[in-house]
Amino acid sequence: MKIRLRLYGVLRSAVASDVIELELSPSTPTVRSALTQLFGRKDCGGLSNLILDGQSSDARSSTLILVSGREIGALEGLETKLKDDDEVSLLPVAHGG
Repeated sequence: MKIRLRLYGVLRSAVASDVIELELSPSTPTVRSALTQLFGRKDCGGLSNLILDGQSSDARSSTLILVSGREIGALEGLETKLKDDDEVSLLPVAHGG
């Protein structure tokens, strides 16, 4: 099954691409498995520290993760199931005043 990852801002700059297509196993299609596969790519390994907390393996509050336009916090978090042709968007969030 195929999904698209759309990257914005510093995340896009880190891999020099705004869209990455992944082929996921149909038996475990979750946001977490998609991110694990993404981080395993030679050109994307540095994204892990920007997206996930190293100690808890949860998404950092500085990254908004959407599945086909819906924030994963309103779904099942990183365990949100993915369907063929879903789009996972990764947006860095700017904090400050």
